[in-house]
Formats: sequence, C-alpha cells, structure tokens
Amino acid sequence: MPVTLSDVARHAGVSEATASRVVNGHRYVAAATRTRVEDAVRKLDYLPNRAARDLSTARTATVALLVHHAQYPAHGEGTFSSRVVDGVSRALGAAGYDLLYVPVDDAAIGRIVRVTATRPGRSDGILVLGPTFPRSALVALRDLDRPVVLIDNRLAGTDAVLADNHASSAELARHLVGDHRYRRLVCFAGPAPWPSTAERIAGVRAAARECGASVSVLRAAETTMRDGARLAAAVMDAPPDAVLAVNDAMAIGALHRFRGTAAARVAVTGFDDIAWAQLVDPPLTTVAVDAHAMGAEAARLLLRRMTSDDPSQPAHEVRVPATVRIRASCGCGDPARPLPDVGGGQAE
Repeated sequence: MPVTLSDVARHAGVSEATASRVVNGHRYVAAATRTRVEDAVRKLDYLPNRAARDLSTARTATVALLVHHAQYPAHGEGTFSSRVVDGVSRALGAAGYDLLYVPVDDAAIGRIVRVTATRPGRSDGILVLGPTFPRSALVALRDLDRPVVLIDNRLAGTDAVLADNHASSAELARHLVGDHRYRRLVCFAGPAPWPSTAERIAGVRAAARECGASVSVLRAAETTMRDGARLAAAVMDAPPDAVLAVNDAMAIGALHRFRGTAAARVAVTGFDDIAWAQLVDPPLTTVAVDAHAMGAEAARLLLRRMTSDDPSQPAHEVRVPATVRIRASCGCGDPARPLPDVGGGQAE
C-alpha cells in the first residue's frame, strides 16, 4: 500500500494537519516538529499525491535553481555550491517538490527572465545561486511577480539567504591583528558589487580600524584559484603580513603561488571551509559556512512564499551563522614563523 500523509503524521507523532503544513512548506511550524516530519517523509519514502494537487492548483511541483556555470563549476572549486544544492534538494524533496538545476551561461546571465525554466508552467518558484547575476537581471526577474529567493546575493524587496559575512570576517581579522600582531593586511576579492565580497571586506576593515592596522584590496573578475594565484603574484615584490581572501579557492591559489618564495611566510586565510581547506599545506585558516543550511533555508523560504495566502508580505533576509576555523596557514601552531615588526599602520 502507498504511504499516506496520515502514516507520516503517525510516524512523526504529530497531527495530520501539522504534517500537511510541513509538507506544503508553511512557515509557522516549530523547528523540532518540522525536522521530525521531514525525517518521517524520508524514512517512509512518502510521495504526495502531486497529480491531484497539480491539477487543482495548476502548479508543476518543480522549483528552478539558476546557477552561473562559470562561478560555480560542476567540478573542482564548486564544492561550496554542491553543498548548497544538496540542502535545497533535500528540503524540496521533503515537501514533495522536484529541483530543476539550470546552468546559465555567459550569454544568458543578463537576461534570465527569458530562460525557459523561469516561466509559469515550467516551475512554481525560482532560486538564484551566486553573486554573478547582474542587478538589472534580478530586478527584471523580481518584476515578473513570481516567487524568487536569492542565495549569496541581495536585492531590495526580494527574499534572500546569506552567510553572516561581516561579523565573521571581523572576528578573523581581529585574530590576525590581535593575536599575531600583523599590521599590513591585503584582501583578495571579487568584483565590488558582489554583496558577500563587500560585506567580508567591510568586516575586515572595521576590525583593522579598531586595532590600527592597514587594509588594501586587490580585485579579480572572478574568485577562482587562478585568480588567487594572480593576485598573489602581484604582491610578491612587497609582501603583506597577511592575505585575507574572500573565499577558499582564492586563498588556496595564493598559498600555492607563495610556496618556495620569499613570500612563503605570508599568512593566508579564506572563507567557506570547503573540503580542500584542511588538505592543503599548511591547512587553511578560514571561516566555516554551513552551505547545506543555506540551501535548506532558501528552499523553505521559497516554499513559504509559494504557498502563502498573502503574496504582499515583506521580503525576508535570512543570515546563516559563520564560524572562524583556526588552522596553520595564519601562523598558529608554527613556532618557526616569525612575528612581523609592530609598526604604526593606519587603517583605510
């Protein structure tokens, strides 16, 4: 016999009405209750009667996830995005929705409203992952009056999920300046309009001002390992005390470029805590972000928006906590690493 919603409710120890609210993505359910119901859905392999639901609501039970292929490639440096996608997929699956993964190439990134998957009848809602989509394209998508949630990006009047970038970057900078006495900091960054990049740099600058350190910023068009290596080469003649890269890929690229040179003693830190962060030499000091939680939060936010009886409710911005992970690349645990001279640096 097929599993029913009442079976799910019984297994989770809740009422059928509560189980229905969770499955349909309604907002007002306690977190512990939601977890029990989602666990029951997965364990029992419950599949909602989507055919009947779709006929009655004219919906597809599908969510489109737009991803710029150059920013989050399907291999190598895309480990952060893969965790986001996994979080999205699991949360949608628990609610009986399918995920339509839509890679967007350079030619289409500025006109995503024309992507077939964003049209009514192809998807019920849209998730947009990453900062590379131009603001004009996001505005056009928002103005279609369809449910949209941004991940790792921001736009006024649009639901969004981001990491707690500012506070965690400030904490990392305080460690470098306060504990190691580094005074000359350089941020390796992506384009200035990218919200997460801007917030991380702002956090570093705020902490540097408190401690009397200087901060300069070097930017690249993207934030790959290759970009990190290029920027590292640009500072070889006058190495800073520390490099704070806005993601782990750039940090790893910098570490490899510095290796075997006079700049090998430069402290390097990242952001994201991808799987490779602990495997490089030295292991990377970074900021850990629960990318899976970011994806799950975005999916739930979109489900609530799609099923809301009040489409005019204000936009929500969810911040996922981020935690500094101290390893050896900042100089911790390395007694042979000399401390820099304590100078009278001045913050920007």
